[in-house]
Amino acid sequence: MTRFGIGLHPFAASLYPMSNPTPLTIGTRREPFFDGHLIEKLTRVSHELIDPNPTSVVIPFDEPWEGAYSLYCTVIKDGNLFRMYYRGQSAIKHKESLCYAESHDGINWVKPKLGLVPFKDRNDTNILPIEGDQELRLTHNFTPFLDRNPQAKPDEKFKAVAGNDKHGLYGFASADGIHWRLIKREAIFRDGIFDSQNVPFWSESEKCYVLYFRVWTGEGYHGLRTIARVTSQDFINWSQTEVMSFGDMPQEEYYTNVTEPYPLAPHIYISMPSRFVQKRRWMNSKQAKARGVLEDREADVSDTVFMTSRGGSAYDRYFPEAYIKPGIDPQDWVGRNNMVSLGLVQLDATTLGLYRCRHYASDSCHLNLHTLRVDGFARLRAGYKKGKVLTKLFTADGEQLFLNFATSAVGTVRVEVLDADGQTIEGFSGRAAPKLFGDSVHHPVKWSKNRSWSELAGRPIRIRFTLSEADLYALQQQ
Repeated sequence: MTRFGIGLHPFAASLYPMSNPTPLTIGTRREPFFDGHLIEKLTRVSHELIDPNPTSVVIPFDEPWEGAYSLYCTVIKDGNLFRMYYRGQSAIKHKESLCYAESHDGINWVKPKLGLVPFKDRNDTNILPIEGDQELRLTHNFTPFLDRNPQAKPDEKFKAVAGNDKHGLYGFASADGIHWRLIKREAIFRDGIFDSQNVPFWSESEKCYVLYFRVWTGEGYHGLRTIARVTSQDFINWSQTEVMSFGDMPQEEYYTNVTEPYPLAPHIYISMPSRFVQKRRWMNSKQAKARGVLEDREADVSDTVFMTSRGGSAYDRYFPEAYIKPGIDPQDWVGRNNMVSLGLVQLDATTLGLYRCRHYASDSCHLNLHTLRVDGFARLRAGYKKGKVLTKLFTADGEQLFLNFATSAVGTVRVEVLDADGQTIEGFSGRAAPKLFGDSVHHPVKWSKNRSWSELAGRPIRIRFTLSEADLYALQQQ
């Protein structure tokens, strides 16, 4: 749903001019407009979720140990190297394998011939060995991450979880991302169902490990699939389970959670879960068989939604509509398709990439790269007629203000600063207010008469943007 500003924004606390609430403290963090956290009022401005751009880049699951049921991918950017981990499985009753691929640009991928685990008469596989896998089926949903805890040991640069409801979740560590060992012989956490991609990471903002995982709304496997979370200081002892809430949204079924810190603003967690719709059949069995869909998987459909969180037990489904729809390809109208892989990565200075599973339950199962502008999940947009954006009250900080914005050839972004009472601040408004045009993901706002953003440091302020044929994506004080 696009939100249109025609007066008071839904998240505004009071009418404008306003009383003086406690100002937000955003410091020098980047603040993309993924939700209503910083927005007080919109006038003739729409707040839009933006479709990512599908590319021709494809990573096929075409090895004999991969195939139709390859899923639960994780992408990690480790310095200049992109690492991909995923489950390989050619048929439901066939053995699962933990597979590995590498890239130096996130676009061109190779499956290295590691020679660590054979498959039938093949020794040149990209399969990784996992301790304890034969007894515990740990390759089903092995989910690694690069541990950004400053206290992490060098031989535990990477950590991971894998498991199921019968045995619990097991913890793993690795120095190189290739050779993995169990952290403990016993499960590190048991209070969940876990039959999904369960997501751990170190939270820089919460200063702890966070684990998002599969539970059901009823007992055991009854009700709907949903998401819960726990935290830990040591990755071994975990807090009590908190089931996540979704604001005013009705309960929907989430097959995955794909929750991770946004790379450019890690205090914001983004989530792109697969929304699962049971028993909604888009094609009949005869049509599915003709298209190569296996084992009646056409009985359900799936898409992807977009949510945010700033820690705690609540997601914000600010945009309730689908983020990635199945689209025009019939084979993507099959349940468990359109899942986004864990791991939003920065491809270059202006571009982010995410990977979407397509043709699941078919021999042509593969990943497709989608790209988006930095901060480009959502935008504030004004057309030819001027529109206005008023931020909530926040404390000024840093030496300079930067914006991520884009205009047309005739478009403008005008920037004014208001005090806590809603009055313009001399030197930062009126004729002194900058009028920007162009396209930049990190553009410094410069004031006339040698005025500096640093003069405002410590003051509670609002910013009023006047937009014409312009998009605004993010702001940052630095």
